[in-house]
Amino acid sequence: MTETFILLKPYPRLWSLEAGVAMVVTDLHGDWDAYRRYRDRFVDLHAAGRANCLILTGDLVHAEKPEGDRSLEIVLDVLDLRASYGSAIIYLCGNHEMPHIYGISLAKGDRVYTPDFEKALSDSGRRDEVAALFNSLPFYLRTQAGVSLTHAGAASPIVNPANPLKLFNWSHQDLLAWADKTLTSEDVAALREGYASQHHNIPYNTLAAYFLAVSGPDDPRYNHLLRGFIASSYPDFERLLWPALFTRCEKQYGLTDYSIFLDALLKELSVDYFPQQALVAGHITLKGGHLIIANRHLRLASAHHATPRKAGQYLLFDTAQPIQSIEDLGNGLGSVFK
Repeated sequence: MTETFILLKPYPRLWSLEAGVAMVVTDLHGDWDAYRRYRDRFVDLHAAGRANCLILTGDLVHAEKPEGDRSLEIVLDVLDLRASYGSAIIYLCGNHEMPHIYGISLAKGDRVYTPDFEKALSDSGRRDEVAALFNSLPFYLRTQAGVSLTHAGAASPIVNPANPLKLFNWSHQDLLAWADKTLTSEDVAALREGYASQHHNIPYNTLAAYFLAVSGPDDPRYNHLLRGFIASSYPDFERLLWPALFTRCEKQYGLTDYSIFLDALLKELSVDYFPQQALVAGHITLKGGHLIIANRHLRLASAHHATPRKAGQYLLFDTAQPIQSIEDLGNGLGSVFK
């Protein structure tokens, strides 16, 4: 086994891992018990010289029910792990982390995910640390083994040759700065009224307190609901960022078209690099702990998306050893629930 690891960052949102054995975990969604099991397994494997780095593919936050949601504790523990293990702890951006970068809400049915995390974040006094972490998260990780990782999968915009580099170089801060600049030329009071009118005429002050745990008009984040609304209206946000993090893969596009988008993504991830043969992602519920899609996509479910939950799995693979086919990864699947 490789005793060290090499992590390169050729683009802000596309990193390269060229040596070391990686442990991959997906979508824990505030499940402290599952997180603790995977964290402790990594610590043990690392101490035994059997794993060099831990890759978390996003969506560590937001439990389906607010009761027992320990999202912030997980994120803060990841910060502690990074303090101990440095860049050996790799955290990819998921669709549930992204809304907290932009100050926008995320909901499914009656469950509005973002307010609970925002309140916990404000109460913790560690907002700046978590914000810096989320802002830094890459979207893609590729390896010398020919295995790439992302949160959700491939999406249709990737077939346009102009789009991959836009995603690889994506700057949250540039987009937020553009939104802030746009706000300076607008009637902010009117925008607040307009925002309230889209939310059943609930006063903007109440909405800001609920969605972002803003203390009041003097809070420097008071207008961040408006900033997020403007940023998310930017064409490339909806056209590129949203599909990249929210894609439903073959369930959205059908298997034939998804195979085309998957091949296109792997081809783009191979440019000026080792050929990428397989994609590993989570994001979608499945029976058991893993499923192979279109012969080149390993869908991994570590807890939340595994049915049943205790069927969840992690993946262990040598990032320096080229795979021959996606089936090679099957030997590295493991469980912390047995």
